[in-house]
Amino acid sequence: KESFPFISSSNKLYFSSNGHTGLGGLDVFVTQLDGDGNPGKILNLGEPTNGPFDDFGFIFDEEKNYGYVSSNREGGLGSISDDIYLLKKCDVTIAGTVTDLATGELIPNAMVDLLDENNTKLASTTSDEDGRYQFDNVLDCGTIYLVRASSTGCEFLEKVIETPTESQVMEVPMALECDPCAPDDLGCRLSLQPIYFDFDRYNIRPDAETELAKILAALREYPQLIIHIESHTDSRGNDSYNEALSEKRAQSTLDWLVGKGIDRNRLSAKGYGEYQLQNRCSNGVECTEEEHQLNRRSMFLIQN
Repeated sequence: KESFPFISSSNKLYFSSNGHTGLGGLDVFVTQLDGDGNPGKILNLGEPTNGPFDDFGFIFDEEKNYGYVSSNREGGLGSISDDIYLLKKCDVTIAGTVTDLATGELIPNAMVDLLDENNTKLASTTSDEDGRYQFDNVLDCGTIYLVRASSTGCEFLEKVIETPTESQVMEVPMALECDPCAPDDLGCRLSLQPIYFDFDRYNIRPDAETELAKILAALREYPQLIIHIESHTDSRGNDSYNEALSEKRAQSTLDWLVGKGIDRNRLSAKGYGEYQLQNRCSNGVECTEEEHQLNRRSMFLIQN
């Protein structure tokens, strides 16, 4: 039988019944009514609203998030009496910050997913410019969930959490293991020291040969590896001269590798003159020789 109907402000019909699968006796069920008053799927409210005894007379204020249910469950004021119980909806908000595990830096635009214990995705969001994310009004109290965070260049992280038994904001920080190197930055991946040149020269220095040997070893170990060489100058001298000088530096770097047996087809090189300075030392700026040195360099990018 169905009895004790109640329709909420959101047009949900609550009623008690012993004619549907329940926990015992009368249980409270809910269904969403459409615009014509037709019911949708019928759901059991489950514990703690229902139990093995009779639960009925359910009412709920959706704005204030509390209601009442009548029941003859154990623990009441009388052994055979019906008692009225206060019900408070228990909602948990999950919030946190996505960071780089190694550096502690905030990670904006990270994807954060919320899944149930069956790995079904319930909600998704992205971290804001401060690395913050939040899930509101989708989590039940005392329930197991999975939080998953991912970002480009980082390993995804999953955390299994159990929400508290009372409504509150639960802080779940997500610290991702991230690759510090850009995908195409061979120098970073091989932990190279900078390949520098002397002023107005393009010959390979002994200290540069030590670093080029690391690139040579990588090219031999990975026969499919193709790299692009970018060479630069400082700002002294005119633009056209520096472009030509940087081309010679790029070519001398390439020739060193070819001279060690690397197929020329696996290498490309280009000079950029003084157009990509590493520091403030542009035309007319007084700088030390050490500062100018930082701009006279070759860099290596992975092409495949």
